Amino acid sequence: MAATPRVLLVGKRARVLDRLAEALRQEGMHVRQDTDFDHARTHVDGSTVDVIALGRAVPGARREPLVSALKAQNPALKVVDGLAPITPLLVAQVQEALTDPGPDSRLVTAAGLLPGDDRVVITMRRPAAVSIILHRLDPLYRAHEQRIHEGPLDRGRHTFPTRSRSTRGERFLVVRANNQTSVRAIG
Repeated sequence: MAATPRVLLVGKRARVLDRLAEALRQEGMHVRQDTDFDHARTHVDGSTVDVIALGRAVPGARREPLVSALKAQNPALKVVDGLAPITPLLVAQVQEALTDPGPDSRLVTAAGLLPGDDRVVITMRRPAAVSIILHRLDPLYRAHEQRIHEGPLDRGRHTFPTRSRSTRGERFLVVRANNQTSVRAIG
């Protein structure tokens, strides 16, 4: 992979792509974006891209030819399917693709909600400095963010309360442990 991560953003909504591109550039990444799937498939050299991030509105019929064409030029290409149009969540997904050490070396071995939807539970492989953020897209498609924990955690299982209003809509956990990022859709 290049010293500066190279990211291609492809999606339908230019405004979402613009916000994400700016946030990724602030993280030191080289970013290109396109709302034309056919243009991206035929005019982007896959060998010049480390990660392709696709908006969740990209239909499978458009997704597969694009990913196949770029992976033919770069088999190591990492593909991110955007979970929701929430910029910090999408940034975390790209970071996860770039920092994933593989299942046997991940610091966070499990993350989710306990039954009753009011407590976050994560399991750590070994001690680490950890940040846990709950992102939520409510039924009116408004984004909400709740910081759950910031600080050191030991190895093992840890449980944290959430605010009671965090249970409606689509929810996603972003867990950063040392230099690894883990993103989970939790309902």
